[in-house]
Amino acid sequence: MSTNLRTLVIVTLGATVFGARPSHAQQPSHDSTRTQRLPKVVTTASRYDAPADSLPRRVEVISRAQLDATSALDMVDLLKKRATLDVVQYPGLLGGIGIRGFRPQVGSIQQRSMILLDGRPSGITNVAMLDLQDVERIEVLKGPASALYGSSAMGGVVNVVTRRRTGARSGLASASGGSFGSSEFRVQGGGAIGGGIDADASLRRYDQRENYSIGGGNSLRGVFGSDSALKMYPGGTQPNRYVPDTLGDGITRTFTTLASTSGNLRVGGTIGGRLRVDVRGDLFDAEDVPSPGDLYSAGTPFPGDGRKDLRRGGGAVDFGATIGRNALLARVFTTDETNGYYDRPDSVRFVNFTTRARTSGVQLQDVVRVRGQQVVFGLDGTAQRASSQLFTAAGVEGGTYSPNSEVRSLAAFTETRVTALDGRLVGTIGARLDRVTLELLATPLRPDVFAGSDDFTVFNPSAGLLYAIGGGVRAHGSIGRAFLAPDAFGRAGLTQTVTSNVAAITFGNPSLAAEHSVTADIGAGISRLNGAFDLDVTYFTTDVTNRITTARASFAAGQRPTLANGNQVSRVQTSVNAGDAEIRGLEVAARYDVGAALGKRWSLNTFANATRIFSASETTPTVAVNAAQFNGVTNFSPSSIFAGVQIGAPATTSRIKNVASANWNLGLEFDDRSRVRAGLLGRYVGTRTDDDFSDFSDVSDIAYPPFAVLDVSGGVRLTRRVRADAQISNVTDENYYEKRGYNLPGRAFTVRLSTSF
Repeated sequence: MSTNLRTLVIVTLGATVFGARPSHAQQPSHDSTRTQRLPKVVTTASRYDAPADSLPRRVEVISRAQLDATSALDMVDLLKKRATLDVVQYPGLLGGIGIRGFRPQVGSIQQRSMILLDGRPSGITNVAMLDLQDVERIEVLKGPASALYGSSAMGGVVNVVTRRRTGARSGLASASGGSFGSSEFRVQGGGAIGGGIDADASLRRYDQRENYSIGGGNSLRGVFGSDSALKMYPGGTQPNRYVPDTLGDGITRTFTTLASTSGNLRVGGTIGGRLRVDVRGDLFDAEDVPSPGDLYSAGTPFPGDGRKDLRRGGGAVDFGATIGRNALLARVFTTDETNGYYDRPDSVRFVNFTTRARTSGVQLQDVVRVRGQQVVFGLDGTAQRASSQLFTAAGVEGGTYSPNSEVRSLAAFTETRVTALDGRLVGTIGARLDRVTLELLATPLRPDVFAGSDDFTVFNPSAGLLYAIGGGVRAHGSIGRAFLAPDAFGRAGLTQTVTSNVAAITFGNPSLAAEHSVTADIGAGISRLNGAFDLDVTYFTTDVTNRITTARASFAAGQRPTLANGNQVSRVQTSVNAGDAEIRGLEVAARYDVGAALGKRWSLNTFANATRIFSASETTPTVAVNAAQFNGVTNFSPSSIFAGVQIGAPATTSRIKNVASANWNLGLEFDDRSRVRAGLLGRYVGTRTDDDFSDFSDVSDIAYPPFAVLDVSGGVRLTRRVRADAQISNVTDENYYEKRGYNLPGRAFTVRLSTSF
């Protein structure tokens, strides 16, 4: 265990076990009119406090109660079961998300859907490394958010809000065990600790000591999907054909044991009655994690099995003050995510490759409230650095694969929220101006890499309107522009490899533009029975421009141009903007709470959330370079190839990979507010396409068949402080995957005993 993690353990135990005292949970009072009004759900995803149903943009909130009722190992599991997002997920703690038809991504600091932690960029490149334990709620803002948060918010943002207990001290300790030799121990607590200081702390240890079994029942697959996947050959090189998709039915998947430790700590207080200071830190540590290869490679000389170390640490210091009509915030933050990969999975091994992503920044903002209106404005500064190291032997460094790079942004933003007609009309208008600097850094043992930097400015506006028509009916719409910054190498990079006086050159394009999207949505909803029934339907459309692709010129011997230094050039490669994408879809959210409608203390909530993608396609035109015009040229400049770039037909149009035609989350949950709770949660995923590398002699695209998975949960309070809960995930033992060949666990049981203090 690392020194930092050991320190966190000691502080956590001290704050929760020795400093806590019992507190009594507040029970809801009975409404004598038999009409229970559900509380407003407040969100901060727009950088200011506002009820989620008063915003024109789509914001979904996952509550702490919903988190507790969901069988989820990590954040990827939770989001795919509760937020109708697309995910890519592998065994061994690796996963990413995509919102509103954008491809889910993992492993890059520049993604099209953004993860926030308490409103700040989390620096997460692997969503599975974000701890769920001390989360208060999760806010999912669907739609472009670059006007609020800058690059990487094209599809939307997921804001993970952690707990802040400031009243009487309370806590919870739990132990659980289940299938595949799994166990989990958790302790968390917080509250006032004296002298105007309050704190929160949590610690979690998870172990899975046995390899998991892949599902073999597949009764839902027989109803919603099929046992075959469709191999597709772009360009019609051969006929499309169906192939079996039952590989792994019922087998034990090797290299799937797992252990991780995570924790959070916050200390805060009020100074002088106005200034609030909070210091937060979080850690995640998973050492020697087995990482299984593709099932289709099992039994071959290259099965792809591996091991890795995953570590993440982060923290923030918040200074907040409310002075008159102003709510001021100043925040500094940092996070550091590292991955270490071993050269082989057996006992004789060393870490031969490491990646590191570091994010740091500052946020300054003010929220002004005047007569029910709100204006938020401020400045953001963020720096994200990506680096890696390659080792040829233990401690012996070699030239790494990718050059080190950094992306920096300095931005000014504002958004105004205006209400009129006694609150029935709500409008928002905002904008953000980013100055982005891309820097390629000098990289050890890569003499072919030449450091360089470039910068550009980008402006992104947004607007929205919500109108309460009457009778609980509302109409809403929004529009916004978003962007994704190109990577540093694409705009400012230069590598040159010279062999026998012949150079191969790859260089950045200083005119390369950021990828842009414009998204508009329009919807209508109805809320009745004091919020017990709610239905909302939203249609959205997104157009993406300036997608980035490669332009390459190759020269045969005897026709090669010559550089000023006398070296000949065999190849020149750069990046250009060529291509676009379009996404069209429909979101539906429906909920009906029988208990609330009848004015009862108990809740029987049934819900269905769905995202239906009508089209999600990307078009890439042919990019060619007329290399012949440079044959034999002397004093050749690589950038001169831009004069020979030709963009035109034929264009290739394909479906965006790993985006499902439909995502459904459905559930039925009961809670008597005192002793018993139970739930049924289902998920349906429609057809997706992907690259198929299951057979390298027959590479093609492939269409995954639909699948459905069902979870059940239940629990009872045994005493005032002690309760028992049980969960069954994948009840019907489906053989399913988020990435073909990386099939996920079959049926699994978990039993948990917890005590409050």
